[in-house]
Amino acid sequence: MSTLEERYRRLLTLYPAGHRARHGEEMLGVMLARAGRERRHPDPRDALDLVKGALLIRARHAFGPGGGDSWRDALNVAAIVAPLHLLVLETSTWAMALWVLDDTQPLMFAVMPLVFALPHLLIVWLALRGPRWAAATCAWVWAAVGTAISVRLSLAANVYFEHEPVPFSVGYLFSPLGLAFQSLPGAIVALLLTVAPGSSAGAALAGRRTLLRWTTVAVLTMNCAAALERFLLPDQSLGSLASTTLVCMACGAASRTPVGRRAIALLVPLLLVVYGGVPEFGGPGDGWLPALVQVLVGATVFVVARRGFRPYGSGTVSSPEPLA
Repeated sequence: MSTLEERYRRLLTLYPAGHRARHGEEMLGVMLARAGRERRHPDPRDALDLVKGALLIRARHAFGPGGGDSWRDALNVAAIVAPLHLLVLETSTWAMALWVLDDTQPLMFAVMPLVFALPHLLIVWLALRGPRWAAATCAWVWAAVGTAISVRLSLAANVYFEHEPVPFSVGYLFSPLGLAFQSLPGAIVALLLTVAPGSSAGAALAGRRTLLRWTTVAVLTMNCAAALERFLLPDQSLGSLASTTLVCMACGAASRTPVGRRAIALLVPLLLVVYGGVPEFGGPGDGWLPALVQVLVGATVFVVARRGFRPYGSGTVSSPEPLA
């Protein structure tokens, strides 16, 4: 295989597998014949036409008449994954909260994470068992209660910091814009549960055991990262790195299937709000290197999960699992 042919084949991977099977060799032959023997790189016009054609075909598949069933399944999957994700975040510091508990700190600091996780646990249980309206109602109620709690904390913080210099990141958290971002995740989950035809069907599509494994691994990983960051590596953002790795791994595994890719698209607003809504400002020693490492680790994990953890068989791009 020549270098030019290999590069054209890489561009053809942008097309759906079915389209490549029917027309891939014909398209490759036409482009190679037009390019000639001396050329080593694809013609820019051919490359642009290939990318544009791939986008149009994928858009037609996604939003055409045959894409309705896939979007319905993706909505069901997103409706169960979203509350599970918030449940993992609420339980991500249990170990640290218990380990730092001593005689100088009240028991409330260890109990509060558990209290805030219980509503999410109830929402997940209702989403799995049904009926549909029960989980949506509970999610809307908790979104309203969470907003009220945030407002109350904001008022108390404003009184406490009235005569004290406040760091910008702390002031932003308790500002109206910061409170709005803190309330959005609960509202997004409630909206998904309201419009999804059946979140329990989404759990069946994703696999209940798969969801249980992902949730267990995520909770343990986040707790271990929080404990290591608290006791051994206080200058490292291990919690942020762990959450980025887990999200990229889950997205990479889900992207193997059309339903999984659509579910990722539906979950993008939640991920943007949770991880990008409230900016984090590091100390003076923080630089661009930790952020670059985090991006590289996330990209690597996504690619590995996308291609599968085995070279052949189930879990690869050519032979994906039903829904990861």
